Amino acid sequence: MFGEDERYREIFEHTGTAMLVLEENMTVSMWNHKLEEVTGYTEEDALAQKKWIDVVDECDRGRMAAYHEKRRNGDTSIPSAYEFRFRHKDGTPRDMLVTVSLIPGTRKSLVSLIDVTERKRSEQTIRESQERFRETAELLPGVICEMDLEMNVTYVNKRGVETFGYTLEDYKRGISIADVFPPEQFKLVRQDFVNVLSGDYGNPVQYRMKRKDGSEVWVLANASPMYTRDGEVRGVRVCLIDISEQKRAQEQLRRSEERFRSVFAKSPLGMVLFAPQGTLVDYNLAFADLFGLSFENGDGPTDFSIFDYVDLSSRDLQKIQGDRVVQRKSTLDGQQDLPEGVRYLVWHVMALGPMYLAQVQDITMRKLAEERQLRRANEAARKARRMAEGLRKEIMQDAHFCSMVSRSPAMKRVFDMVPEVARSDATVLVSGESGTGKELMSRALHDLSPRKDKPFVPVNCGALPDNLLESELFGYKAGAFTDAKRDKPGRFARAEGGTIFLDEIGDISQAMQVKLLRVLQEKTYEPLGSLKSVNADVRVIAATHRDLAAMVKQGTFREDLYYRINVLTVELPPLRDRIRDIPILCDHFVSVFNARYRRDVKGVSEEALDLLLTHDYPGNVRELENILERAFVLCPEKKLGAAHVERALANVKKAESDDEEGERGSAVRFTCMEDAERYYIRQVLDETGGNRREAAKKMGMHKATLFRKLKQLGMN
Repeated sequence: MFGEDERYREIFEHTGTAMLVLEENMTVSMWNHKLEEVTGYTEEDALAQKKWIDVVDECDRGRMAAYHEKRRNGDTSIPSAYEFRFRHKDGTPRDMLVTVSLIPGTRKSLVSLIDVTERKRSEQTIRESQERFRETAELLPGVICEMDLEMNVTYVNKRGVETFGYTLEDYKRGISIADVFPPEQFKLVRQDFVNVLSGDYGNPVQYRMKRKDGSEVWVLANASPMYTRDGEVRGVRVCLIDISEQKRAQEQLRRSEERFRSVFAKSPLGMVLFAPQGTLVDYNLAFADLFGLSFENGDGPTDFSIFDYVDLSSRDLQKIQGDRVVQRKSTLDGQQDLPEGVRYLVWHVMALGPMYLAQVQDITMRKLAEERQLRRANEAARKARRMAEGLRKEIMQDAHFCSMVSRSPAMKRVFDMVPEVARSDATVLVSGESGTGKELMSRALHDLSPRKDKPFVPVNCGALPDNLLESELFGYKAGAFTDAKRDKPGRFARAEGGTIFLDEIGDISQAMQVKLLRVLQEKTYEPLGSLKSVNADVRVIAATHRDLAAMVKQGTFREDLYYRINVLTVELPPLRDRIRDIPILCDHFVSVFNARYRRDVKGVSEEALDLLLTHDYPGNVRELENILERAFVLCPEKKLGAAHVERALANVKKAESDDEEGERGSAVRFTCMEDAERYYIRQVLDETGGNRREAAKKMGMHKATLFRKLKQLGMN
């Protein structure tokens, strides 16, 4: 047809569209030059091809063949245009939009081709961009939704579905913005929608919206218009953030501020808000009245500084950051209606953001009441101390018996019987452990006896060997032994008409026991070197810490002597059996030491007394006296403290074992006469404070004789 009509051939060639004619067998019979530009093939290349389908991408060949077959068979259900993938001559794939028309009266097809490769790529890019947007929107914590120009929701992300309670099916069926806003809010939303479409957007706005269940939610919304590829506005995209919790917190804060403002204004306590520099920010009426300030909307005077009334430093302010509170007290002058014109204030300062809140309480009346109460309490305490002192003196007076102190029942029983024993002239045996006060009891027996105006002569029998003890008790005549230049009266002679106290009588030898027995039986004795007996008008009081009855059974103490000295018995209990005496003994000894050392110690602390009450006192009262004296000397304070008593106890415990061993071995330690003489002279020198003249006089010898003896014994 075209070959016959050149005019139609010219139109086919220059139509401006790539065109070709396909035979029924899919071979090309005509090819215009525009097709060469699109495919890269020349007409010769196209006509040389066996079939047009050979230049179609393999994935589309079957589809193309089926399409043309249906068109030739008159299938009207298929469109006149379709797309396929074409292989350019250079090997690159191209997307083609094909329009097919059947040439009337033939089985030939007129085909026009348009290269849509770039359009397809743009569409793919748009699709990928949309997919990325959807993926991102689904991951965002906020709500993303899109609306068309009719304000119908066209898209909402997962967070939006969760926030508003609508299902995806609800959105597919169609949800209008009017459905999710209260009526009064929708008017505002509609106006904002119009503004966004007009280009006024980018300003976040708060809205109150409705959920599907009718509950409300506050959101912060920011919207922007959406455009088509042609730049036409096609809708609005909105980002929503759920701020319901924030709104509730703001509401709670508002209510809290209202309550605080109400409390602040109406509080009867002065309240003030001040800056770190001390200047007033706000204060209530009570504060204004307290400091005489004007009250006009809480505007404080510029010259008023908190630091003029309360001692607060920058370090103090740093300490009260957070929940910490600092309390300070101050006074305020100028209140003439009160004593001395002074008010007492208590400040409670706390941090309140960058400022500080102070609560000022006037405690003047309470302070005055406390001072009155304190004065009454002090007066009552003074009265109580006076009563306690009087009671203590009364107790101490009742506790004194001669030179002994005790309030224990056991000692009271002893004190009750002592006057009866003292009135008798019979021999008395005072028994008890070391340190229980046997010599003091013996002196008491003497002082309460008819012989009280005569001498009381003590003798420590355990400290001297027999020869010295005999001369000490009975005396000697001149020439009785070497250096006996003149007569020396013994202790019995010195005690004539009075009392002799034989301490530690259980330590004397059997031979000495016989001589003492004779004195007790016959009331006579013979001085060393004398042939004449001397009558003894002396009452004998013996004392021992030993069990004489057991010694009699063992044969170490004469039975007849035991019964002679044990006519009357006074047994002194150990200190561990009279613990209740320790406090009054402490007071007694402290008084003694105060006089001795010229001090004014007030007594023993409760902690120190607790330590003293738990000690077992193997040395009895003598040990307690020793402990207290050590503590007294070491203590520079007004009361003996626990530390001083504890140190004294430690020293005493260390020395006790050595002292006891020394006492047990003192009577048998001498190996010769010279050792005994050294011990005896040392004892007398100790008693006279080292005064040799007095010691010689006490021993009944001339001072020259003592000096010579000291030289002989190596004691110079």
